[in-house]
Amino acid sequence: MARQSNGLSNKLSRLRPALLLRTPATHGFSIQSQYSGGKMSTRMDEFEAKLKDILNTPWDAQDARVVPRTQDVKQKDGAKRVEATYLYADLADSTLLAKKFKVEFAARVVRSYLRIAVDCMRAKGGHIRSFDGDRVMGIFIGDRRRNDAVEAALNIQWVVDKSLNPLIKARLDKQSLSWHVSQRCGIDDGNTFIVRGGARDNSDLVSIGSAPNIAARLSSVRGESGHVTITSRVYNFLLDRNKTAKNGESMWKKRDESAVGPHIVTTYSSGWRRTP
Repeated sequence: MARQSNGLSNKLSRLRPALLLRTPATHGFSIQSQYSGGKMSTRMDEFEAKLKDILNTPWDAQDARVVPRTQDVKQKDGAKRVEATYLYADLADSTLLAKKFKVEFAARVVRSYLRIAVDCMRAKGGHIRSFDGDRVMGIFIGDRRRNDAVEAALNIQWVVDKSLNPLIKARLDKQSLSWHVSQRCGIDDGNTFIVRGGARDNSDLVSIGSAPNIAARLSSVRGESGHVTITSRVYNFLLDRNKTAKNGESMWKKRDESAVGPHIVTTYSSGWRRTP
């Protein structure tokens, strides 16, 4: 029996890199590594040092007159203050698209949509600063920034309806299949604090503020009429040509004040489109 016990004990010791210790104060468990004081301890010290540096280093923040690029913002303490309009263009139902069709075709649709969105934003002076799967973000600055962003959104829908969807239909009709691209653009305006997130050689710009957050959430709205949703901070600065059609009809439908994440905002949605 003694030899069996010792054998079992030896096996357990090889399979047990950590001990579970019951903590009376919380009635839970904590993990104590047999390597405590070694590599794990050193690694945690490195994390703590980096986090203390991030949390305590004063920002070297500057007001920006142009949309910054990644290299324009210092990794350690750089920040840019920007008054800007954010436009998020989001392709709807991409998960269903990838499930219903071969990935090669789904990828062509996603790439086509993103190309339309990027080209329309850039044509109106927008700066592309972020891709997130089937969604792209553009930043607009200057006195016309809100109108430029709205016009880009109207252009995106025009190209989707008049070019992309007909091309997809012609391709799939031959296979007795169908797919219709739908999308939504969300737009908001405000002051933003732009910093550089990540690590050296693996970093990108991060926009902190209500405008990018709200615009992103508005682009993901589904089940609402129209394909562009903007806030009152955008609508109140629109030119007449971007508010009212030539026949005098309003291009926008005012929505009830509602919660968008932690923010309470008034929004307007539009189903209009305009040729680029």
